[in-house]
Amino acid sequence: MMLFTRTLKTFAVTIAVMFAVTVSATPAHADEVWSDSVEGATPWDHWQANSGGDGQVGYDINRGFAHSGANNGWLFVGNGWAANRIPVNVSNWTRDRCGVSVWFNPVTAAGAQVGLQVWNPNGWHIIAETYPWYPGFGYRQAWITGLDLRGYTGDVYLQVIYGKPNGPKTFVRFDDLALGCYTPPR
Repeated sequence: MMLFTRTLKTFAVTIAVMFAVTVSATPAHADEVWSDSVEGATPWDHWQANSGGDGQVGYDINRGFAHSGANNGWLFVGNGWAANRIPVNVSNWTRDRCGVSVWFNPVTAAGAQVGLQVWNPNGWHIIAETYPWYPGFGYRQAWITGLDLRGYTGDVYLQVIYGKPNGPKTFVRFDDLALGCYTPPR
């Protein structure tokens, strides 16, 4: 419960800062928040791995590499790509203004360009995406803000992705994926 509370607080602060600046002087609050920090004995039961080329996807269970909690996921690529996604049902959400965030840790001094994507499974098209460059070693947060999900019902998929055209295989760890939506004061 402590892990969920910490993740929720971190995400709520992020949401409040993102939207308070763009909407009004009134502090914002998240009406709906979903998060997953890759916890549990079998995260592969709810995460969906995919890869191409030499890409691999996996999990560190109780190994001490997590951003928070005990577990994290990883993407391992030299020449190809690796991705891990998870569905989030937004049917009963207001979906007005949303944001998604995840923590990445490139495990190489050279750093890595990693991706955070939001997918609509109806036709499998990308709703939003970002591919920031992160210097190596240490967790850093990636986020997408200003996301309008009012046109979507059922599941949307949140996906982390890492790819390289060639070279030595390198790890990127990920943890604390979160989606939050709020309705601005009227």
